[in-house]
Amino acid sequence: MNSTRRIEKAVGGELPDCVPVAPYMGNFGARLAGVPIDRYCTSGRLMAQAQYRAWELCGQDVLVAQSDNYYIAEGFGLKVEHHPDGTPTPRGALVREPRHIASLQVPDPRRDGRMPVYLEAVERLCGMVRGEAIVRAPGTGPLSLAGHLMGTQNFLTRLGLLDIEPDADAENALVELLGLTTQALILFARACLESGARIVQAGDSLASSDMISPEMYRKWAFPFERRFFQAINDHCRERRAFSLLHICGDNSRILQDMAATGAMIVEIDSKVSLGLAKREIGARACIMGNLDPTTVLLQGSAASVQQAALQAIRDAGENGGFILGSGCEVPPDTPLENIKATVRAARQARYPFGDPFGEPPVSPPGI
Repeated sequence: MNSTRRIEKAVGGELPDCVPVAPYMGNFGARLAGVPIDRYCTSGRLMAQAQYRAWELCGQDVLVAQSDNYYIAEGFGLKVEHHPDGTPTPRGALVREPRHIASLQVPDPRRDGRMPVYLEAVERLCGMVRGEAIVRAPGTGPLSLAGHLMGTQNFLTRLGLLDIEPDADAENALVELLGLTTQALILFARACLESGARIVQAGDSLASSDMISPEMYRKWAFPFERRFFQAINDHCRERRAFSLLHICGDNSRILQDMAATGAMIVEIDSKVSLGLAKREIGARACIMGNLDPTTVLLQGSAASVQQAALQAIRDAGENGGFILGSGCEVPPDTPLENIKATVRAARQARYPFGDPFGEPPVSPPGI
């Protein structure tokens, strides 16, 4: 069974030959291929070449065209600063006052910002893997993108103040902003699907329970995430593709809400118990996660990584509906052997699970 079929079965609620594995290896791929990150995040060709090289060495089931968070925001007009071998950072906010929001226009993903870089990378990767593995596109979530445009602290302060001092005009302006960011994400995700991506996402880190309360999540993030998935899921089904929601942090109190957005895959951060996620989400979505990117993947040994991976599989892999992954992005300096250990653990975990796990299938080259 190839990687594509393995992911299809996992998301579809069937049992693949072994547990699929998909660590989120964006800038790790650049470092592994020896490409400076500032060049990697501005060149679709280099991004595709780096991720393909990472796949050759690691043999994971999903490749991801990913580097930073500002490619859609740049399409709106946000200015960023580039750094040697680093990801871009914003040069301040694009809109500071709610009254400025009316001047924004939803960007064209094939023309504006650095969205065309990612679309090129997706298209090139799809041509390189030839259906043997899944290509995952990036996608900044509605709340996070609104924070990029207004400035994160300013945006969150305004949301908080509205709970204390209601202001209909200010609230309507922020709702308008979130509508614009949601539409921008929908258009970008559709363009990614047209370029061949089989997984499109809302990565909404600002919606984290480490940043806002569950009540604020349900008021300000959930309705727009749900709008995104309602709009994109039909396009996914037409192309046999899948939608994914990722929110960083300890989101134990909103797991059921995350599933209720309509995401086909819910990617779980390392701060959340996978066992709890399995119980809360059940069969409503495929669960992906959640090895700690720092303490396990970056700082651990290959043996400890494999042990953590097998424990994650035991916690959430029974009866399928699970993809082993990292809780968030794999740090660029993570040892290659630790990623290979992650893949190796997944390949050894064959259904039905036993103790120890069944005989592994033939491992792909490189692991």
